[in-house]
Amino acid sequence: MFSATTPSFDSREPEFKAIVLALPDDSMFPLTERQSMPKALLPVANKPMLWYVLQWLEQGGILDIKVVTTREAESDILNYIEVYKGISNVTVKCVNEAHGTADALRQLAPQIKSDVIVVPCDLIIDVPTTQFLDIFRMRRPAIATMFFETMKSEGGGGSTKANNSLPIVGIDQPSSRLVFIQDINPDEGKDSSAIMPIVQKAGKVKEEIAVPMSLVRKFPSMAVSGRMQDSHVYVLQRWVLDYILASPELTSLQDDLLPLFVDAQCNPSLCDETGILKHMRAYMERRVDKDMAVQFGMSDGTDTDSDDPLKVFAYVRRGGIAGRADQIPRYCDLNSIVTKISLDQRVDPSAKLAVQTQVGMDSMVGASSQLDERCLVKRSVVGSHCIIGKNVNIINSVVMDHVTIGDGVDVVSCVVCKLAKIGNKVQLRDCEIGATTTISDDVNLKGIAVPAGSGFSDDEDIQTEFV
Repeated sequence: MFSATTPSFDSREPEFKAIVLALPDDSMFPLTERQSMPKALLPVANKPMLWYVLQWLEQGGILDIKVVTTREAESDILNYIEVYKGISNVTVKCVNEAHGTADALRQLAPQIKSDVIVVPCDLIIDVPTTQFLDIFRMRRPAIATMFFETMKSEGGGGSTKANNSLPIVGIDQPSSRLVFIQDINPDEGKDSSAIMPIVQKAGKVKEEIAVPMSLVRKFPSMAVSGRMQDSHVYVLQRWVLDYILASPELTSLQDDLLPLFVDAQCNPSLCDETGILKHMRAYMERRVDKDMAVQFGMSDGTDTDSDDPLKVFAYVRRGGIAGRADQIPRYCDLNSIVTKISLDQRVDPSAKLAVQTQVGMDSMVGASSQLDERCLVKRSVVGSHCIIGKNVNIINSVVMDHVTIGDGVDVVSCVVCKLAKIGNKVQLRDCEIGATTTISDDVNLKGIAVPAGSGFSDDEDIQTEFV
């Protein structure tokens, strides 16, 4: 799992254009400050997150990949792409200020001629790419998306707790159509609604929600769940990009486009009023081969719900490895999980470990790092070119490249960014230490996020939590 791709197929006219969104994310402060690195390059098991996304796409035969980012992150991502060893053609595209994913796609739409798969840069998943894409190929929905069950936390890390607010989704089990999606706090008191149970955990019903009665009649086998996380992976027919381009009010794929299409697929008047039907028909009329109507999904003669011209499908992943590093605790969890199953060596051959230093099988030490006597590394990742002193405990943490740690230090449930310098007898618990930060001897920090370039000494007031 997560092994590098090898050339096993030839590239012809691309079936899909892949768009990897590598946009700024304030939720990862201070890991993604300018002095540190773009979110897409944050290490997971000592590989950039972007590596996992590119490999996932390549394993599905998608070789035309564009990484979308901002001007501030462009040079760092370009430098990585130059050394990335893959089989795809990866280019980097800067967009102007984009408030959401739909805004970014709107700027790219004129350059895209094929169907498109949109993937976030922070996704790590073991779903076979072709297995997901085959839903789109066979059924030709307007949008296909993916949901997965949230994994059990490995202990998290950092100064914050994960926000586990999830949407309520309804999926028609026989057809895999996504027919209902709503925020966790639905509106109350709708007259023409049925009360349906929400499966929250281990098959147990914890809440109920009002669902339109017409939807229940149309999809009697609909399963409603509140424990599915949106992967933010979307496969879109080309005409959907035209619709986004013509609809500047749409900002987000998740919050705006997807709910609109889910509602419109069972509401012909909404489909018509919003211009969705017009764009579908215009695209069909441009097709030379009129038999493409079957593939397009207007009517394939096999679906029991073929009277709906617009369809949205959902692939559901249960079990296995599936997660997004969209919050620091989840980033820490993914590091822990991926490190455990990685096929890479636990300790790089160029690393130097002194006597009585222990590195657990659930941990990893990068190239050219040095660990002095009686160190313990447990459920953690230590990057490359780090210098670790004597009697250091690193537990449930991520230590990035070029970090220096003095003697007698405890680092527990922390993320330490690159080039940080930590003095002797420092105690760190539940912290994020920004890049190039210097912490003097004998400092005790707990539950704070330290901005990049900061400095701490033992006579400072360090009880204030940074936000």
